[in-house]
Amino acid sequence: MNTTHESAAQALHPAPHSTLPSAFRAWCVLVVQSFQRHWRMRQMGLVSAGLLALVVTWVGFATRNGAWDVTQLRARRTVTTMIGPRPLATQEAERQSLGARYQVLFEGAEVNAQPPHELPNPLNPTEDALTTLLLSIPQAALRSEPLRESWGFMNYSRFAVLLVFMGFVLPLFTLSYASGAFGTDRETRSLVWVMTRPIPRGGIYLAKFLGTLPWCVAFGLGGFALVSLAGGATGRAAFALYWPAAAAGTVAFAALFHLVGALFRRPVVIGLVYVFFFETVVAALPGSLKLLSLTFYARSLMYNEAVAAGHPGEMLPAITAQAVSSETAWAVLLAAPVAITLLGMWLFSRSEYRDDV
Repeated sequence: MNTTHESAAQALHPAPHSTLPSAFRAWCVLVVQSFQRHWRMRQMGLVSAGLLALVVTWVGFATRNGAWDVTQLRARRTVTTMIGPRPLATQEAERQSLGARYQVLFEGAEVNAQPPHELPNPLNPTEDALTTLLLSIPQAALRSEPLRESWGFMNYSRFAVLLVFMGFVLPLFTLSYASGAFGTDRETRSLVWVMTRPIPRGGIYLAKFLGTLPWCVAFGLGGFALVSLAGGATGRAAFALYWPAAAAGTVAFAALFHLVGALFRRPVVIGLVYVFFFETVVAALPGSLKLLSLTFYARSLMYNEAVAAGHPGEMLPAITAQAVSSETAWAVLLAAPVAITLLGMWLFSRSEYRDDV
C-alpha cells in the first residue's frame, strides 16, 4: 500500500534533479544538429568556395611566374630604359656590372647602352672605384640569398595573405557559415520550435555557435592552407608562421557574424557591408578607427611574427606604423569572441522572434 502511494507521488511530483540531465542532453543534441545542418553548403558557401578557387589559382599562377621574387621586379626608368619595355632588375644590375661597363668602353658595343656617368674611367682610379662600388650594390643585393628569401616572403605576405586572404576570403568564409546558424531556422520557419525546447535562450544561442564554429575554423584554416600550398615554399613558410593568427581571426569573425545572424533578418547583406566597407576600407585608413577592426589585430600578429623571424617589416607599409604588440593583439582576439558571445546570449534572450518572416 505504501509502495503504491510512493509511486503515485513520484509520478505526480518527479524529482527536481531529473530535469537537469534532459536539459543538458537537449542542449548537446542542439549543438550536434547545428553542426550537421551546415553539412549542406549554402549558396553563400558556394560563392566563398568559388572566390577561394580564384585566389588559389591566382597565387599558383603568380608563384609559377616568380611574382614574389625580387629578381622578377621591373627596374626603374632611366636614360637607357626610356624607350621600350622596362627591363628586369637582374638585367639592369648586369648592365651596371664592371664587366659590362668595360665591354661598352673598350669594344664600343651598344654605345647608348651606358650613360656617360656610368662609363669606367681608368685614368681616375678613385672616381672609377667609387662608381664601381655604387653600381655593384644592386647586383650584390640580388645575389644575396637571405635578401631574396625575405623579399619573397614579405611580398607574398603583403599581397596574398594580408590583402587578399585576410581582407576578403576569410571574412566571407566565416560570414557564409556563422550567419547561417539562425538563417536556416528562419528559412525553414523552425526557429520558434527550437526556442520551445527546455533550454534557456542564451543556451540556444551558445549551442548554435558551438555547432557552427568547427565549420568556420575548418574552412578558414583549410582555405589558408590551400592558398599557402599554392604559394610553394614561401607559402608553406607563411602558413607555419601565420596560422595561429588566422585561427584567432576566424574565431573572432565567427562570433561577430553569428551575432549578426541572430539579430538581423538579412545577415548576409549586413555582413557584406561590414566586410567590404569596414574591414577593407576603414581598416586601411590611418588613424585610430582601425582599432575597431578585427583583421587589424590579426594583421598585427602576423607582422610581429614576421619581424621576429628576421624579415623586413618595412615591406608591410599598411601595418608597419601602427601595429600593436603581440600581447595586445592576442588579448583583443581572445577577449572579443567571449565578449561578443556573451552579448549575443543576452540580446538573444531578450528578443522576440516569429515564424512569419
